[in-house]
Amino acid sequence: MMRFLFLLLTVSLGAALAYGWMIRRPGTSTLRSAAKTAAVGALALFAYGVNGPPLLVLALALSALGDLFLSRDGDRAFLGGMIAFLAAHLAYVPLFLNLGDSALIALRWPVLAVLALFGLAMMRVLWAGLGDFRLPVTVYMLALLAMGVAALALPLDGVNALIPLGAALFILSDSILALEKFRLAPDAPLRRVTPFAVWALYWLAQALITFGVLW
Repeated sequence: MMRFLFLLLTVSLGAALAYGWMIRRPGTSTLRSAAKTAAVGALALFAYGVNGPPLLVLALALSALGDLFLSRDGDRAFLGGMIAFLAAHLAYVPLFLNLGDSALIALRWPVLAVLALFGLAMMRVLWAGLGDFRLPVTVYMLALLAMGVAALALPLDGVNALIPLGAALFILSDSILALEKFRLAPDAPLRRVTPFAVWALYWLAQALITFGVLW
């Protein structure tokens, strides 16, 4: 059993690195979709294999589904990915609150203020380019920030500190993705690096949250 669990972690890291390598070339393929989905899907199986909290397994599984959608082209696939990740964030919220102390959230009001201002600033920057995605992006942003707020219930020392750090990286990754999708011009020089930043921050966020919860 231990070998199988170690294999799952190896698959997760290997798939994450493989997909990062594939990002260099545009386009979609079955292999790209498989690598992107397996990177977090293997983490979900690992969490299940060690009897991790059901909400963690659910959030990771939903995230893997979102990755499958986002590995394909088109607005319908993007919307499907948003819905899957929205559900994942809604699973993370009660998980973090159950693991931590909700009273800590009020004590960290400066961070709450920063999160609120960040959300408002992001929506203002994105708004003009959202078009038909205004409502879904607004709802998604609220869920994303709720996940970040819930992570503030965790202590900021020891292994549990990995969870707020992972939540912060998740918010940063999604924000870069939103800017790439809705604001950057097709020929913008930043597009050469944004896909790598989005993927690296996202996978690291999921890994930190997973290990923070399990250990």
